Amino acid sequence: MTTTTKYILIGSLVIIALVAAGFAAFVLLGGSIEDIGDLMDGVTEPEPVVCPLTGLETTASLERIVLAVAIDNVRQARPQAGLDKADIVYEMLAEGGIPRFLALYYCADDSEDRIGPVRSARTYFISVARQFDAALAHAGGSPQALREIEASRIQSLDQFKFGEAYFRDRSRRAPHNLYTSTAQLREAAEKAGLSAPGRLEGLRFETPQSLGTEAHSIQIPYPTTRVSYEYAPATGDYARLMDGAAHRDEVSGEQLTVKNVIVQFARHSVIDERGRLGIDLVGTGDAIFFTGGRRIEGSWLRDSEFDAFRYEDAEGNPVTFVPGRSWVQIVRTGTSVTGGPPGN
Repeated sequence: MTTTTKYILIGSLVIIALVAAGFAAFVLLGGSIEDIGDLMDGVTEPEPVVCPLTGLETTASLERIVLAVAIDNVRQARPQAGLDKADIVYEMLAEGGIPRFLALYYCADDSEDRIGPVRSARTYFISVARQFDAALAHAGGSPQALREIEASRIQSLDQFKFGEAYFRDRSRRAPHNLYTSTAQLREAAEKAGLSAPGRLEGLRFETPQSLGTEAHSIQIPYPTTRVSYEYAPATGDYARLMDGAAHRDEVSGEQLTVKNVIVQFARHSVIDERGRLGIDLVGTGDAIFFTGGRRIEGSWLRDSEFDAFRYEDAEGNPVTFVPGRSWVQIVRTGTSVTGGPPGN
């Protein structure tokens, strides 16, 4: 149990004791059960806490650190664990045309005790994580990424320095067997004195709108992987598939589902002889938004690496999303992304 959790537990017990004592005193002084209603009329309900990354009410403290975990996606690493609990997942190419995930954990509870397999960092992982002032959980990284980490351009929870926050699953072959948990990472971050973000800017959430066109199927090709989603109107969920098969969580066995799929087109370039990539994630580019069974054409904008991505429709209006988890697919400029009506 972390120090923060202990303080929250102690505070909760104190509040319960005070309420109980007050009620006892009220009755002893002659108050009746009927009077309790009048007494409670003056008590205001606390404002619900809404997660800026999901738009859902949460009991989590918004003063804690955001975790950004680099997760493997080669075939030997599948199925992954913990992607179903992330508030937002970014999918981006690594070298060899193989996509890799960056999963953000902020408002989800800390019951997720298996996340991974964890892999190494890339510079564009740092770029994405910086918009949330997140702590990046990773196992080493490319030379370019390690230089940025050394220059303190990101809060880092590198497995090579924070080994106690990670564990190996000996039933899997290395390097695709390194795992962590949100509780372990938060404890390591607290011990290292890493800071939580200030006011966190997330997505804009609202009830489904009638913008765009109806689209219940999505196909997103990566060089080595075909990603697709199927929309279920009854639940409002997009079910995720890879190479035509359901993408399932390792622990639960359930197919991954999200409420929103964001496709961002960005310029990719090869930056070294090993085929490592650079991805331009500052400026603007085209985007397609799938939310509530609709396809909306628009763009993404970002003024600097300290700023969050902003999403606009073709008329320049902010795009709003259905409350819930989102998956952001970052693809090369010119990638053919299709999304058809029901039955297609």
